[in-house]
Amino acid sequence: MIRTTLISAAAIAAAALSAHAGEKPLFADIDTNFDGVITQDEFLAYAVESGKHTAEEAAEKFEKMAGDDGVITLEEWTEAMIKYDERQAEGSSDY
Repeated sequence: MIRTTLISAAAIAAAALSAHAGEKPLFADIDTNFDGVITQDEFLAYAVESGKHTAEEAAEKFEKMAGDDGVITLEEWTEAMIKYDERQAEGSSDY
């Protein structure tokens, strides 16, 4: 029983860390309150915690992705990730 619990805990930890190990983040990884949009606070927290960007860099990226309403919708996120894939194919790993 203890072994199963430890294995499960290790699997959960590994899954949580994999999102920060160079993989594209999922919308749901960043929308921490699950309201269907990514706020600037949510985006900055994720980008800075992941070590990919400083707060200033993350704020600039957020401004590029967010619509006039000041949040990132799933549609805007999907569009940004498509552009990310295109840049990655060209050799850049920045989202």
